[in-house]
Amino acid sequence: MLRWLLTALLMIGAAPAHAEESCVTCHPDVKTDYDQSIHAKHFSCTACHGGDPSIVSQEAHAVAKQYIGKPLRKNIPALCASCHADTNRMQPYHLQTDQYAQYQQSRHGVLLQQGDDKVAVCSDCHSAHRIVPRDEPTSPVAARNIPDTCGRCHADATLMAPYKLPTDQVEKFKRSVHGVALLVEEHPAAPSCVTCHGAHGAVAPQMGTIRTVCGHCHARTAQYLDQGPHGKAADEGKLSECVSCHGYHDTAEPDLTLFDTACPACHAADTPGFTVAQKLKTVLSQANDALQTADADIVREQRMSPLIVRLQPRLNQGWAYFREALPVQHALALDRVGDLTRSARSISEEVQSAVHGASQERQIHYLFLALAWIFILLAMGVTYLYRRERARRQGAAPDS
Repeated sequence: MLRWLLTALLMIGAAPAHAEESCVTCHPDVKTDYDQSIHAKHFSCTACHGGDPSIVSQEAHAVAKQYIGKPLRKNIPALCASCHADTNRMQPYHLQTDQYAQYQQSRHGVLLQQGDDKVAVCSDCHSAHRIVPRDEPTSPVAARNIPDTCGRCHADATLMAPYKLPTDQVEKFKRSVHGVALLVEEHPAAPSCVTCHGAHGAVAPQMGTIRTVCGHCHARTAQYLDQGPHGKAADEGKLSECVSCHGYHDTAEPDLTLFDTACPACHAADTPGFTVAQKLKTVLSQANDALQTADADIVREQRMSPLIVRLQPRLNQGWAYFREALPVQHALALDRVGDLTRSARSISEEVQSAVHGASQERQIHYLFLALAWIFILLAMGVTYLYRRERARRQGAAPDS
């Protein structure tokens, strides 16, 4: 193995970056893919496969010509690392050089070292010849494509059977709030598989680390969870941290119905924990309903009075209080959540009052305007009748 790795390195250094090789004569389909690869700019076929590129025959594949052929799966990570773990080679491209070290510690890498060559290696995720940067939309490691890339193995029931792993994670993820944010809404901060499991150092989060993993994005929520009784229960192994309530790959859009589904799983209806949950749901629901109503009032009134939009910044302050209450609820701090939701409701009621006041004022203006038009029309009618009567009398005067 060491011999052909050294040979590959020597050939990388010796081969001209853009030299045309005889390989393409017999492998034109590979050339099409490879020409689109970032590697095509830097080295040629022999860097990875060996052989003599000047010979157009099977002699080019002779062992004497240092021909390696198709690398064995177990050797692919080390072959890629012969460049990608070299600081001098990677420094000009600002690429990390610890991917191989991470891979060796990952579940994939550990199993590979144990002789299991069915696990993922570099070419399974990045492809063999058409290797393009991850910001290229068609790259298999572009954020939106990662679920399908992982799913090529993890959704394969036959492949996963020996590992006793489920094969529905990708479909669950696609339906989850995270999957919708990534694949439908295309949110730039939406997570993919590698966000939680890691890329080269892929490993499933274990008990005790799940809230840390989730906390990378949901920092304030994780902070409040640690402050409350659920954090203590998780430390004692009585609670599976975030996934106990929110699920794993199938994380749903969090809403207030979660109190009715998640809490009863641990807390009976007559327990203090269930009571706290219902109180939290009540104050949050009241605040949410009040804010939604105020939002609808602004939208409705804005059709008639565009200037009513001036109330939106004030209502946004109410939403800010409500959104702050959402992570705080994870500490089960009922008093603090109550204070925040009261502030949210107070602002929403203030806005609703202002909207209704503006609506009444507009209606009064319309009433006075209508009365004014009625007066004008009556005056015009009286004037018209007066002039017509006067004209009639003037026309009848000579006969009298």
